[in-house]
Amino acid sequence: MKNNLKIFCMSFVALFLTNCTCSGGKNRTDFEIFHDMIKQQNIKAQEGDEKGTFMRLPPENTRAQNREYYPYKGDPEGAEENLKNPFQGQFSPELIGIGKRQYERACIYCHGATGAGEGAVAAKMTVKPPSLLADKAINYSDGRLYHIIHEGQGLMGSYRRQVRSEKERWALVNYVRMLQKRTVRE
Repeated sequence: MKNNLKIFCMSFVALFLTNCTCSGGKNRTDFEIFHDMIKQQNIKAQEGDEKGTFMRLPPENTRAQNREYYPYKGDPEGAEENLKNPFQGQFSPELIGIGKRQYERACIYCHGATGAGEGAVAAKMTVKPPSLLADKAINYSDGRLYHIIHEGQGLMGSYRRQVRSEKERWALVNYVRMLQKRTVRE
């Protein structure tokens, strides 16, 4: 008998708790099993906090898995000194074809077909894009050109999302070097 009463009471409490509504609604009082769970401060996926941020920052000195990190962010001199072109001096039709496709997709509009800075968009720009055939660009190391593609420079933003893979960026660097060599010969 005692066990039956105990089971009945537990069932009644469980039934009572499951039938309670936790949202106040019209003319109802909130019933909270755990205090402050309903009205807690939190950030919904569609809302930002007072600073306008939507995601929480990761802890300091941590890195996400399966993600590449560019070690020369904000350090063009470091990139110029330390980045080495794995395809340096290689001008195979395959590699130059990759570089040319990337140049035509991302660079030709401002830098022009020859790289002299006479692209279709350049005519409408207040500050003209620099010539890739100028001594300054010729004297940059391949690492510096790669860095400019990856991080941008001056008014030019980053093109790492347009030229996605590392091989495509290095192929683009080699294509620019080929344009520079053509100009020196002419």
